[in-house]
Amino acid sequence: MLQLHSMIYTLVPLGNKGDKYAHTRHNAARVLVDLIRDDIEILQGAELFVPDTFMNESGNAVAEYLRYHEGRELIVLYDDKDLACETFRISHDRGDGGHNGLKSVIDSLGTKEFTRIRIGIAPHDVDGKAVLPPHGEDVQDYVLGKLREDEEESLRKISKDVLGAIKTIIEEGYHKAMERYN
Repeated sequence: MLQLHSMIYTLVPLGNKGDKYAHTRHNAARVLVDLIRDDIEILQGAELFVPDTFMNESGNAVAEYLRYHEGRELIVLYDDKDLACETFRISHDRGDGGHNGLKSVIDSLGTKEFTRIRIGIAPHDVDGKAVLPPHGEDVQDYVLGKLREDEEESLRKISKDVLGAIKTIIEEGYHKAMERYN
């Protein structure tokens, strides 16, 4: 299938640098991207940029990268504490939703006009029906907590669909990807 306008899409999974944070919920996007890295690297029109910063400083690294790689379309992948585990959503040109890493990217770029893939990390209640996103003081401990085995399995389960969504964004645009995957 033909790529849209022969654009190059820069995929940026947000997260914190260092072993201490490697397998935390806040790094869910990076964990997921690692699962499909080989597939991303052979995608025509896609490049991967993983900022070597802490989450809240991601914007400076992204802005600097794009300054030297002009004309790229941006796809930012990040954890979403309000979205259920084993789900993801595609959006475009939206606010930061209270996510400091995304806020940093928006502030540094001076625009919110880019595509995002939000990776759900919210737990379910005991019967598995309702999503129970953490709030207030619990948020930091929750997002910086280590991914449990079942949460890593959830990321594995959605990884191929996220890859499909990335391919669709590149080949047919984010509107099509949103129709197909949201």
